[in-house]
Amino acid sequence: MTDSTTLAAETATWHMRLFKKSLTKQAKLRALERYVGDTEQTVCLDVGGDNGIIPYLLRKNGGTWISVDSSDKAVASMAGLLGEDQVHRIEGTDLPFEDDVFDLVVVIDYLEHVHADGDFIGECHRCLKPGGRLILNVPHIKAWSAARGLKKLLGLTDEQHGHVRPGYRLRDIYGIAKDGFDIVDSHTYGGVFVESLDAILQALAGSKVSSGAGGTEKGLMVDGEDLAKSQKAFRAYSVVYPFLKLASGLDAIFGFTRNHYLTVHARSRPWNRRRGVTISDGRSIAEATIGERVGTARDF
Repeated sequence: MTDSTTLAAETATWHMRLFKKSLTKQAKLRALERYVGDTEQTVCLDVGGDNGIIPYLLRKNGGTWISVDSSDKAVASMAGLLGEDQVHRIEGTDLPFEDDVFDLVVVIDYLEHVHADGDFIGECHRCLKPGGRLILNVPHIKAWSAARGLKKLLGLTDEQHGHVRPGYRLRDIYGIAKDGFDIVDSHTYGGVFVESLDAILQALAGSKVSSGAGGTEKGLMVDGEDLAKSQKAFRAYSVVYPFLKLASGLDAIFGFTRNHYLTVHARSRPWNRRRGVTISDGRSIAEATIGERVGTARDF
């Protein structure tokens, strides 16, 4: 291993402790890896990696990776795990890279924090090589959600998490990506039972991890210092973990509830302003979404 890889392996201890107790982060990693694939001989960018554990684990797929985030706390945590030369701080929609640099851009729970999300998608397109791939992970807007209602009841609002919008439907992603990307595939994940229990744990953690120590402009983020100060809370979370596993089993039984997050896989094409979008096989976006078969976008 290289020196930076060795350092990352040595400093990943507390990150992995948290990750192994978080079914939501584990599900998120699986959703991303479904599309990331083998990244050997590729140059990749991940955006919004929080405390760094998901970017760290994505690096196991090979290739050269750079991480960026808008939160000072997230950048510090990722730099400690991944190395300072691999992590950059960004503001809003601007990416500090030349044109045509990356083969793959992975956006992890960042798009919902950006006011000009269409401009940010344009920045991703600018930084991608022709034919490069974009993977987006976002909250999924549903007509009705018991877990979302519970989060509001517990005070876990979009504003507290720094969200400028509650999330996206697949047709929303089509709308902001239509000028430069073809949607290759998409899927949803995150069941109501795990999401509801995790919301309760988040609310408890928010009261234990000081009102400000764990918080960022992107919501609650626990780093190594917070973990050291909150060992009792972490032990309590460990006790509850078997119930999360039980909740995961219930979500597997009630599979139709596994749609609280949306992951989209897209491929870039030459930028072309479009009035609207349909599917190349003749279906509407609604038909493609309902059928969970996604086609190539084209003008109409």
